[in-house]
Amino acid sequence: MSRNASTPAAVVERRATERRPTALLAFAQQRDGARYPCQVMNISDRGAMLEFLGSHTVLLEDVFDLVLASAEMRYAVQLVWRKERTVGVLFCGEAV
Repeated sequence: MSRNASTPAAVVERRATERRPTALLAFAQQRDGARYPCQVMNISDRGAMLEFLGSHTVLLEDVFDLVLASAEMRYAVQLVWRKERTVGVLFCGEAV
């Protein structure tokens, strides 16, 4: 390595709880009943990252229910960020 080369910067984790990778199938259900299929890419105690098919992220409201298909668990979530087909959400309460 040359003297002018620098080592890559370490990624700083800002989350309070650890993320766990998943491949859970789910859907976002809005108040009007519209449902958009997605995959839970990772999950923590406080939130999750979801990936949608197509451009459904632009249709999402700021608050919706995340329903896990296999476990029939429902979480009220708040949309925190969105980028292309991926969104980050915070859990708003206990699973139902």
